[in-house]
Amino acid sequence: MEHQPAAGISLQGNIGDIELNTIFQFFDYAALSGELRVEGRNNSALFFFQRGMLVFGTLQTNRKRLGLLLLESGLVSREKLIDALRFHALEGRRTRLGDILVQRGHLTAADLGEVLKAQAKEAFFETLAWKQGMFFFSVDRSPGKEEVLFNERIDHLLLEGIVRMDDAASDSGES
Repeated sequence: MEHQPAAGISLQGNIGDIELNTIFQFFDYAALSGELRVEGRNNSALFFFQRGMLVFGTLQTNRKRLGLLLLESGLVSREKLIDALRFHALEGRRTRLGDILVQRGHLTAADLGEVLKAQAKEAFFETLAWKQGMFFFSVDRSPGKEEVLFNERIDHLLLEGIVRMDDAASDSGES
């Protein structure tokens, strides 16, 4: 598979040659701001950085969708989620599910932000394990105004990600 440089791309590469943890460390060290798109074998991810801090992240296909995360956390009841999902479908999915839950009084904006932050961190951790694919970084791009932003230090996330991968390897019997 041959990749052509995309317009506006400042840095790109193969994650088989340069692992994502190295790329993330570089963003942290250089205090870069911009958009990182990662194309894996079965999924893609989008991250935004401001001065080396992770401020937004998402996967094209999340392992756990927002509704499931809200149910598991106990922040929303099954009935309230079904109500919001029905409304979401009726209006053609133009408004995000989380926004509907907040508008209907089923969830606070702060709680939604915390769940979305956890989902973004999971996207970060999942991509750390990817061994095949491409990354594309564009300087000075920012997420949309509707995105929930947070500030996470890359070094802290990488340390947590390494611990998670070590724990997963231990659980599977690898050493």
